[in-house]
Amino acid sequence: MKVVALAGGTGSAKLLRGLACLNVDLTVVANVGDNVWMHGLYVCPDIDIAIYTLAGIANRKHGWGIEGDTFTVLRELKTLGQETWFALGDKDIATHLLRTKALREGETLTQITRQACRDHKIRAKVLPVTDSLLETKICTLEGMMNLQEFWVKRHGRPRVSAVKYEGATRSTLTTEVEESIRSANAVVVCPANPITSIGPMLAIPGLRTALASTAARVTALSPLIGDRPFSGPAAKLMKASGASPDSVGVAGLYVDFLDAIIINRRDKKMADEINRLGIRLHFSDTAMTSPAAERRLARELLES
Repeated sequence: MKVVALAGGTGSAKLLRGLACLNVDLTVVANVGDNVWMHGLYVCPDIDIAIYTLAGIANRKHGWGIEGDTFTVLRELKTLGQETWFALGDKDIATHLLRTKALREGETLTQITRQACRDHKIRAKVLPVTDSLLETKICTLEGMMNLQEFWVKRHGRPRVSAVKYEGATRSTLTTEVEESIRSANAVVVCPANPITSIGPMLAIPGLRTALASTAARVTALSPLIGDRPFSGPAAKLMKASGASPDSVGVAGLYVDFLDAIIINRRDKKMADEINRLGIRLHFSDTAMTSPAAERRLARELLES
């Protein structure tokens, strides 16, 4: 069974672990909107979270970075007067060094990511959604901010007026992403922030059309219970983007291509609104608090 998962962030990583335990041919299409240059290195958080998770080396407590990593370089940078609010571990820096070198030598992000998958010996494919430059910007009352500055440095505190995807309309889907969606048996939209993890991908011309036209079932797992996300600023950013900050809002953002959605059992009062959108609705315990829960939800998504 060929499964494509649209992924970004730590919520997606839990579901990817569950999917990887099933007997499927898994392709992860990763968000690139939160890529950022740090200390002269090109950092791709969502690509790296996916690879580290599938390789079994991701930090289980935080969901990002490498388990047992050290931060000697970061401490030295701080001593030298550099900003160190974005935590890069020593092993993690090796990934960014190799990526930056390869980019400067003319390789595409797709090629670089394919090699990283080989290096980490993972069976799944991880594909950046585009090789083009795309950056999620948060419009706040204090000015425009890169997503990492807004969420990591400022802890999501500034008031938000809008979210923009700079470069999205000039971006193109990679051939590999288009083909993976076209040939899939199932497409899963991971429980990621719909505005900053899935939204940048959907802003690329052609992706919504590819998802709507695929013969595969397209199913999503909501990242919210009521109006509260499991983590991150999803509700705040959904509200700023004009979407209802709940599972109804998630379904509405994906309505043109979504066949089914799984939401938490506590949110049965939302059933009528979601059913009116023409999307099949399933209820479950959506908290992935154990490997067993990750596997169970992965199976439910593929069966729904």
